[in-house]
Amino acid sequence: MKNIKIVAPLSSLSERTRLYKLTLFLHDTLGYKNIKHVGWERIPGEREETRFDFEIEKKIILKGGGYGTSKVKGLYFLWLIKTFFYCLKFGKKDIVWALGFESAFPAMMASKIKGFKVVFDDADRFSMIFNFPSIIDKIIRFLEKRTSRGVDFHVVPGAERYDFESKKFYVLKNTPSESQIEKAKEISKNLEKPANFVININGWLGAGRGMNEALQLVNKLDNDDIKILLIGKLDGEAAETLAKHKNVLYKGKLSNAETLANYFLSDLVLTYYDPKLEINQYAESNKWGDAIKTGIGIIVNEEVKSAKFIKENKLGVIVPYNDIDALVKEIQGLFANPSKLSELKENAKKYSEIMPFYEDQLIQLFKKINNEKEEAR
Repeated sequence: MKNIKIVAPLSSLSERTRLYKLTLFLHDTLGYKNIKHVGWERIPGEREETRFDFEIEKKIILKGGGYGTSKVKGLYFLWLIKTFFYCLKFGKKDIVWALGFESAFPAMMASKIKGFKVVFDDADRFSMIFNFPSIIDKIIRFLEKRTSRGVDFHVVPGAERYDFESKKFYVLKNTPSESQIEKAKEISKNLEKPANFVININGWLGAGRGMNEALQLVNKLDNDDIKILLIGKLDGEAAETLAKHKNVLYKGKLSNAETLANYFLSDLVLTYYDPKLEINQYAESNKWGDAIKTGIGIIVNEEVKSAKFIKENKLGVIVPYNDIDALVKEIQGLFANPSKLSELKENAKKYSEIMPFYEDQLIQLFKKINNEKEEAR
């Protein structure tokens, strides 16, 4: 069996939902026992994999920088260089799963020398995340295109964010793993719904993900039998204040299955993305698939272009990012009229029937990956 190398500028695979689901699939479904993570430890001690019951071989090639600091942008270029040279150690029969352009570009360049296969997992388009000077931005976008066409597969959650075409695109939607959903159902049997109406907010609890708006929302709904389930890492003053609100139940950081279990106690999940950041306009949230597969509604701001299917299939509440009054009105309307909420949930269940689980999508992808390279191209 071929070796799998996951090259990702993260401390831990288990703390990134997309890679956590991938790693479980590789080990439990495909039987890979020799999974290696080549990573970047942002904060000392974060490299520890606490969510797996099997060993992950770990090689940290870059340390420091934290998250959102002024020096992180420069460290990405150091990551590019270190990744290229480390990838030269890989063998021809290896499969390299590279997260982001910053990993896929150097891996692709090394593969031209060493001959291994590269899967470019483009969860967030690099050029849309950072504001680089115009000339650097143009170079990065040019290299993104060349990388897309030079790897074996360019795995994307959706193609809307790309202004070029590539025969290597492979759409891998952010849906939950069936195994995690089944675990979540069992966990949820021992949990109680904390209020008549529950809004779920989970993941990265940062300013650009609607924490200020959520705080305003819970203050305006102070007298209603509505509570917020808050799950994830608090990042910023708004999130810290929100976690302490009397109508908010903060559960901290949970495993994927535990997080999914709390969807079964919820009526809606909030997914807000500040449209000032270009990538947020093309967000492909894990939470959308999670909500649909657990049969609840979705709250999303209308500036998110990739959320068009939510509106078309009546799967949730869609309002402008900065219009809290509109959001409050929609929430109170659902609270006062349970039949409307039931309709949203029923629509989610119907849509779930045509939405594949993550494992199903990965099985099809790895059938292609494990073919001869010429067939993929």
